[in-house]
Amino acid sequence: MMEHVLLMKAGPYCGYSLDEIIKIKQKEEEKIGKFFWGYGGVFCRPDLINAFVSSARQKKKKVFVLFVETKSSYETTEQGRFLNFSKNKIDWESLSEKVLLVGNTKKPHFAICGKNLKKTKTEIDLSQYQVFLKSGMFSELNKSLADYFKYRVDKACGIYSPEKTLKNKIVRISYVCELTEPCCVYVK
Repeated sequence: MMEHVLLMKAGPYCGYSLDEIIKIKQKEEEKIGKFFWGYGGVFCRPDLINAFVSSARQKKKKVFVLFVETKSSYETTEQGRFLNFSKNKIDWESLSEKVLLVGNTKKPHFAICGKNLKKTKTEIDLSQYQVFLKSGMFSELNKSLADYFKYRVDKACGIYSPEKTLKNKIVRISYVCELTEPCCVYVK
């Protein structure tokens, strides 16, 4: 049972198909023992994900990343390669030359670190997960993933909290991996 999940939409990105991205990330893991999956936006910044990981670890639980495939493609005229990462935005380290991490380098970007990336045909009911939000960020702290993970929300942390409900929301998970150290970082 995956009790602590980071749900992310994934699709074609910066000229790469999702299949190409998956192969690149699997090769990355073979070479350096983990892979970096980059993303941008306002949802699930490193401080939130790292707080979520800390909460899961207190309960001796792993955090799994569940990728929901989307056909939406992201293109940018400011595309570039990220070369550095940081846990705190102060101390920066070079990414291995074996890591391919691209995106709009003019906007803030982040990366999760994962391992054991594999294809799956799993389905989950989002109504059975409660959104994990850091206090003060949003006012609705008891919202289900079914009510939260929609429209422009493309990333969310959730904790399994089964409830009887009349409105189930089943989503298909295309890929799954486990978060690994340093879990979530800033990239530039």
